[in-house]
Amino acid sequence: MNKDKITSYAQIYEVLKDEMKWKVPDKRILMTITSLYVMNNKKLNPEQLLQLADKIKSRASLFSSMRSYSRFTTAAMLYVNFENPQKEISTLFSLYGQFKKAKFKSGVYTYIAASILLTNKDKELQSDQIIAKAKDIYEGMKSEHIFLTGTSDYPLAALLAFEEQSDIIQHIEKFYDELAKNGFRKGNDLQFLSHILSLSKEANVQDLISRSIRVSDDFKAYGMKPKSKYYPVIGMLALLPQKDVNMNEISAMYEQLNEEKHFKWQKDLNVTMAVSFYVNEKSEHSGLADASIRTTLEMILQAQQAVMISTIAATTAAANSNNGGGN
Repeated sequence: MNKDKITSYAQIYEVLKDEMKWKVPDKRILMTITSLYVMNNKKLNPEQLLQLADKIKSRASLFSSMRSYSRFTTAAMLYVNFENPQKEISTLFSLYGQFKKAKFKSGVYTYIAASILLTNKDKELQSDQIIAKAKDIYEGMKSEHIFLTGTSDYPLAALLAFEEQSDIIQHIEKFYDELAKNGFRKGNDLQFLSHILSLSKEANVQDLISRSIRVSDDFKAYGMKPKSKYYPVIGMLALLPQKDVNMNEISAMYEQLNEEKHFKWQKDLNVTMAVSFYVNEKSEHSGLADASIRTTLEMILQAQQAVMISTIAATTAAANSNNGGGN
């Protein structure tokens, strides 16, 4: 149950805070790390997490962002995705080097793009093919929105590179333009929403736009003003069949998070967490659904990953800039 997820989330956060309060002063980073453990049903071992983070730091160059707060989120990502996370550190840095060779800029967003390749390495595509395609997608994004597109789009470009659609940029632009005509504010967040909707292989553009508008209206009806920073989670819910979106449950989780003493001042991130836990719960019970719903849920898992990656990127990049993180 989602209530149990939030209880577990609060408990794991409490342990992390006690262990890492002097290492990571930004609560949002700890909240994001905690959510990775909860959504992957992993038991937290703080000592192992910190040891893994130290190994990442020792592998990084002097001015790398992996010597700052990013190493903790990266360690958590490795820990929840791999049986032997320590073995994956070298591969992560190797993939990062491949991205840089392809003219991706140094920094936390390129590491996160490398993480996406690492966690999808079982797919039948070579890393150099995916990186080349991600570069093409990124350049396509930039050609459409030169002032909006930046290094923060690297993770989404990497995720979209696994899709087989040939006209992906035109597809993204259809969403962007149509949503802008329907009251969505132009900018980075709308671009991100357009990227997420482009992950859908089944629904047509107009249907997804209608779903996005409906979810945005539902947010308003439940007292959650649909700020532009919520666009990514609106996209996650829009990928779900309408009958599977229960705003009563999502709103209840949001209110429960707001009542927790550690989270009550983090209402924006609480929206992301409430939706992520809801979608995560749906995916865990996808065996109950028919084949088409299972396909949709697989896409939503990808979108969920994209949203959480974005959260990690935003919080760690801000913290790194204050802490002098670089390459």
